[in-house]
Amino acid sequence: MLSSGDPAAAEAFYCDVFGWTSTRTEDGATVFLLRDQVVAGLADSGGNRTAWLTYIATEDADATAALVAEHGGTVLQPSADILPRGRAALLADPAGGVFGVWQRVRFAGAQVANEPGAICWSETVTWDVAATAAFYGKIFGWIEQDGTADVDAHYHEWIASNRVVGGISPMGEQYPPGTPQHWRTIFSIEDCAAFIARTRELGGQVLAGPVDAGIGHAAHVIDPTGGAFLVIELLPELRHLLG
Repeated sequence: MLSSGDPAAAEAFYCDVFGWTSTRTEDGATVFLLRDQVVAGLADSGGNRTAWLTYIATEDADATAALVAEHGGTVLQPSADILPRGRAALLADPAGGVFGVWQRVRFAGAQVANEPGAICWSETVTWDVAATAAFYGKIFGWIEQDGTADVDAHYHEWIASNRVVGGISPMGEQYPPGTPQHWRTIFSIEDCAAFIARTRELGGQVLAGPVDAGIGHAAHVIDPTGGAFLVIELLPELRHLLG
């Protein structure tokens, strides 16, 4: 979900750059659609900074929030009903990485993923892989393993129910000292160069890219309201990984 300081500008940007449409739910929330299926959400940050926020599904938002606090994390916003869709809490891991949890009532979340124009990956960017793996393992029962793409020997993946559900990206010398731990959202696209050009035309910024990420061409961009995210044009022979 994108929490934006300027929801109207963000809505216009993402609908153009990804070809999304938008609609309002019965409780007034804004959702983005790809082929009439929910692909992401949009909320007003209330004057706070714009950021993409990773939500993790849970069967009990209250219990998950309590577990986070028990293991050294922080409950930023206690569990609350967002009826009739579900129940949510805003949390942070012990190193400050912010994430949300979502307990479904009527709304399960994104209906489309892992294809061009949709989110294909979420990852924790951290200085301490071992501590990060230990914390999220306790909270969600995830298992950490070495990356399977054979590109970066230092990359790690999250496993849940025998499938890969995300990644752990270690911070190195390319990050300024003091960069906080954070979650990162990555979208699949068909043409990285074209996406970069359109982002600039629409008032966004390109921090890096296109760069060779080993598995394809990637870029790190910022939307006109300040929201940072990554995009990747996977190598043709690796597109099955999105399945």
